[in-house]
Amino acid sequence: MSQTSNSSTIEVVPVQSNLAQLPTGILFFPGLIGGLVLLLLLSVWAYTRVYVITPNNEAFVRTGGIFLKRKSVILNGGCVVLPGFHELTRVPLREISIDVERTGKLAVRTQDYLRANMRVTFYVCINADEQDVLTAAARLSKQGKISGEDIKDALEKRADDAIRAAAKKKSLAEIDSDKLGFADEVLNLIQQDLKKVGLTLNNIAISEIEESDTYDTNNFFDAQGVRLRTETIQRSIQQKTEVELSTQVAIEQKELNAEKQSLRIAQEKEDAKLAQQLEVQALKAQREREIQEAKDTEAATVQRTKILQNKSVEEEEIRKQLAVQQSQIEADITLEERNKQLKVTQTMQKQEAEIAEVNRKKIIDSSRLKAQVAVAEAERESKIAQQEAAIAIADKERDRFNAEANKAQAEAAVMTATEIEKAQREQRLSIITAEQEAQQRKIADQNVVEIDVFRRRRQAEVARQAAELEAQSIRTLADANRDKALAEAEGKRALIEAENALSDSKLTAQIITTIWPQLSDKLPEIVKALAPQPGVLGDTRIYSFPGANGNNGNGASSAGDINKLLLSTSGLSLINTLLDEGKLGTVLNQVKQLIRNNDSSVVDTPSVVSQSPSSPKTTRKTAQAPALPVNQATQPPAKPHLPTSPAKSVKSSVQGHDQENYRRN
Repeated sequence: MSQTSNSSTIEVVPVQSNLAQLPTGILFFPGLIGGLVLLLLLSVWAYTRVYVITPNNEAFVRTGGIFLKRKSVILNGGCVVLPGFHELTRVPLREISIDVERTGKLAVRTQDYLRANMRVTFYVCINADEQDVLTAAARLSKQGKISGEDIKDALEKRADDAIRAAAKKKSLAEIDSDKLGFADEVLNLIQQDLKKVGLTLNNIAISEIEESDTYDTNNFFDAQGVRLRTETIQRSIQQKTEVELSTQVAIEQKELNAEKQSLRIAQEKEDAKLAQQLEVQALKAQREREIQEAKDTEAATVQRTKILQNKSVEEEEIRKQLAVQQSQIEADITLEERNKQLKVTQTMQKQEAEIAEVNRKKIIDSSRLKAQVAVAEAERESKIAQQEAAIAIADKERDRFNAEANKAQAEAAVMTATEIEKAQREQRLSIITAEQEAQQRKIADQNVVEIDVFRRRRQAEVARQAAELEAQSIRTLADANRDKALAEAEGKRALIEAENALSDSKLTAQIITTIWPQLSDKLPEIVKALAPQPGVLGDTRIYSFPGANGNNGNGASSAGDINKLLLSTSGLSLINTLLDEGKLGTVLNQVKQLIRNNDSSVVDTPSVVSQSPSSPKTTRKTAQAPALPVNQATQPPAKPHLPTSPAKSVKSSVQGHDQENYRRN
């Protein structure tokens, strides 16, 4: 084709095709190749449509054929199945589990006629064996295949027969206790029968075995089972009750043993606690004794120091008094020289009076010492009696607690059988408590007695030392009095001669008259000093009167015997007390004046028993007593006569203190 720019017409140039120029053989060869390929593809497609591959868990059984009719088993690979010429049957090779339940009215009857609800699982399969596959395909296949329902239908009837046959050989308890043996028995009974249909039983699992309650009482076998079932249940209930009772008894026995062990442990704790308390109390008692001993030692030291100080003071006062008396004697001698002629005639009488006075003083001193010894002996016996009484009280307390423990034990013995153990525990606790209280009281009583005995022993030691110092002071005072009496004797012979003419009663009245005024003024102080000190037996002053304690003063009773001893030194004790106070002369003067004013009314004065030699007050005041003039003590005192009112006041005061001392002692 060509075209010019100057012309408006277009010219078409024809072109010849090259195909017409190719050879004929070259065009036929590609068509042949395409046809062959197409034919090959069609053959492959057709083969895949008629060739069946066997799955891993299946096998095929092909029947029929084009020319030769026969059965073929294909386990691996596949086969060609031509529609219209072949028929294919699928046989599953996988394991199938089939549950067979027999419950309710279908429950299995065992050897002992009981009904059992069972659930048995069968694990079956078709072995990969040509004969088993052919047998299974021939016996079980439907419409070219074998389903699980086909296998279950073939197995269930056979399994029921095998289960019932095996159950007839064993009781319900044996089946339940030996499930494996029962499964083997069923397996042996059903295995050969399943082989006939091409099935293989791999295993049997018994998952449930329960006793059924569906019994027909009109059935012979069920009636036998009901009877056995009832007997077994009742026997089991009885055994259960026995086991529960035995278990309860064992538990109670263990609790009892545990409680006994607990009580033993508690008792051991109480014993240890009591032992510790006893040890602590013993240490306290020992500490108190040490403290008391230290206090007594200190008190004795202080007392000894005071006695020595008082002794020095008393000696100084005695020296002063002797100096004053010496001056008075010198004045009297000057006066007596004027009357020398009169005194010469009385010299012999005075010498005899002096000798009598010396002898009388010796007798008085001897009697007083004997009385002091007797009183000390009586005090010692009283202390011993008090200690024995304290011991007897402790013994009685122990006997009382033992009697209470025996009484508690006797009462516990009559309690009922159900409360025996409780009563025994309470009894042991009461006995332990009683023993603890008795032991504590006994220890307390022993401690009190020991402390009291130790204190009294120390007081007795202090009293003994004080008595020794007192005796020394008395000896010193006696020497001073003797010197004083000898000095005054030269100047008072005339007065002695006049007073010797007086009767005993007048002399006694004169003595009492002289000492009464000062005695009446100092009577409250004397009574207070004579009162017993609490807790100190040695400070008690004892007074007794004729006719006291229910007798007439003649010793008619046992108490009168003691008063008889005390009355023998009563007058001496009164004089000694007045001498100790240093106021005898003033009292005598006042009593004499009262007698002159009241001659018409007189009463007997009571006797007074000397105070205990162990009194510390007597020790301190002994050396202060002034000497009794010789001319006033020549004759022994008779029954003195005092005015009525002063005598009654003295008698009532002393009797009141006597009764108080009697109650305390």
